[in-house]
Amino acid sequence: MEWKIDPAHSYIDFKVRYLVSGISGKFTGVTGKVQTTDGSESPAPELLGFDARFEVASFNTGVPPRDHHVTGPDFLDAAAHPEAVVRMVEVRPDVPGRYLLTVELTLHGVSHQVELATATAGPATDIFGITRIGASASGWLRRSDFGVTEYLGFISDAVDFTVEVQAVPDDVPDDRLPPAR
Repeated sequence: MEWKIDPAHSYIDFKVRYLVSGISGKFTGVTGKVQTTDGSESPAPELLGFDARFEVASFNTGVPPRDHHVTGPDFLDAAAHPEAVVRMVEVRPDVPGRYLLTVELTLHGVSHQVELATATAGPATDIFGITRIGASASGWLRRSDFGVTEYLGFISDAVDFTVEVQAVPDDVPDDRLPPAR
């Protein structure tokens, strides 16, 4: 079954260490597709694949001058690389509802594989009668693998992140999706 990611209910949280404490933030507006079985052979559909993207300029730590610096040429260079893409390469079932994924992340113009631990939920029907599925995925990456090397030593190379996604059937019109609340 084909699902589309609901950008109003999907985001990527991240955390990076700066000197002695963590700085966290979020990318919003995640879009894309999710493929699952139809769920007829089990109580929940099984994950088969996904393709997602997000706007690099949506980077938000709650400190606008920092956000502007990080999306500028010293780090993510959103003007030259406005979109990041995540494509599933391999899915390995773990226990029911949990998967180990290998994804190809393209960020800052560089593609690199990243491992994710993922848990799925649903289907469930929201108050508007729309069926939804969800997934939470977590992992980490080395920013240097993507050519983002500014201030290594002051800012850690490792970036922890969590992806939260809600998806609806592909045939649900966008104007029928309620806004985030």
